Amino acid sequence: MTNSNTASAALPDNFTLIDLAKSGGWKAFASTGIACPLSWGFIINAIGATEPTGQIPWTVSYLVLAVAVIAFAAISRSIPAFFTSQSMELIAAVLGAASTVFMVLSFTVFDSVSIQYLTTILCACVLGWLYLQWGTFYAQLGLRSTVCYLFLANIGGSTIKAFSHFIPIWGQCLLGMALPVLSVVMCKIAIENARKGANPTMRFESHNMRGLWKVAVAIAAFSFVVAFLVGQFLGNQNSIPVADFLMSRLFEIAISAIVLFITVGLNKPFNFSQLWRIALLVLALDLLTQAAFPEITILRCVESSAWDLIVLFAWLTLSDIAHHSKLSAPWVFGIGWACYTAPFAIGSIAASAYPAGAIDASVIVALMFVLVLLSTFCLELRDQDTKWLFAELRGEPVSEPSDFRSIDERCEEVGKQHGLTPRELEIMQLLCKGRTKAYIAETLYLTENTVKGHTKHIYSKLDVHSKQELMDMVEKSAS
Repeated sequence: MTNSNTASAALPDNFTLIDLAKSGGWKAFASTGIACPLSWGFIINAIGATEPTGQIPWTVSYLVLAVAVIAFAAISRSIPAFFTSQSMELIAAVLGAASTVFMVLSFTVFDSVSIQYLTTILCACVLGWLYLQWGTFYAQLGLRSTVCYLFLANIGGSTIKAFSHFIPIWGQCLLGMALPVLSVVMCKIAIENARKGANPTMRFESHNMRGLWKVAVAIAAFSFVVAFLVGQFLGNQNSIPVADFLMSRLFEIAISAIVLFITVGLNKPFNFSQLWRIALLVLALDLLTQAAFPEITILRCVESSAWDLIVLFAWLTLSDIAHHSKLSAPWVFGIGWACYTAPFAIGSIAASAYPAGAIDASVIVALMFVLVLLSTFCLELRDQDTKWLFAELRGEPVSEPSDFRSIDERCEEVGKQHGLTPRELEIMQLLCKGRTKAYIAETLYLTENTVKGHTKHIYSKLDVHSKQELMDMVEKSAS
């Protein structure tokens, strides 16, 4: 497995669409191969969604996927080549193709529930392996390259999904057989084509990794709400109106094209963290339209687009964390995808408790409350830890956290010795990094008077009289 900390994209960090066109060819195209497992998972669940709301295949496949990614990540610790060895590539390709065939046969020939469940489980395991294989690759890339390849892949994947909707079941079978094989081949080519580069900045160290739990909670909450809505109103993808289905795919393509145009075409700074808020707004609007206009089915494309956005942002977030931390890529993606897939399965189960399309106002209010809490506590853009996410795309120079790591650790030691409260410690750390009281107040959502009061208490407890004396005291604690 290629070390995620020593490799970068074949394209320069500031590449444009012209550079991308010049790098064309199979090798460049191979980097978009994540479209294969993304669309394959969609097709498999569509084939298996025979229940009125399609809850059974989604619930089983997402629960198994959550377990599989964690298990595979653990295996990779003792077998580093687990995602790049030729034998595993062959096994994944063969099992992926075979499971698709048995999935179709279980519904068309055998009519066996047991085989349906077994093939669903097998497909989920193969999908988990493919996801972590691609995670191993994307962890090597700079964020702009990852954005480019992921959103190009999403355009391709949405096109494949649309195409699969209009072909007979045996056509879906052939397409489903080909996609896992293509995924393995394209990922192998992409990994081999990745060139060695300068070591990336290590932004996520032990002292600021703790803040990423907010990202995990955000992904989990989004996933739960989307799964509930999908289970209630979309159900089996094969049964929804053609216009709704096509509009959903067009929305996915349009969003991806807009993001590509801004980040790669215009080469402009782009705050991806804001798009979490867009996804939040989309879900909130969807909840309101479900309650107010349940008869207008075309509005269902909104929730499908939100679903697509969450998946893409999860990929980008995990890629950025894996690229800028010393954690292995499989572990980052394994934990991240478990945070997404397990709540999705739970949301599907929760949706099955209500008749399809018949949720009451109290449920709507509860879900809206979840989204409000999510926005308030988990998606704060100025959070001192989560601010490191997507730093390259914002065009902001972000210092390496290790520059301040020893300061934070020394402040914690001094603060513990002198009985500082958690808030006082937080302010002390910022003061020792040279931050002004105005900056601290804005960052922590406090008034300047409150910051001044905390600062006075800090000085009193530590028996110092100025910021300089405070910084000198902390610096001396290292000796």
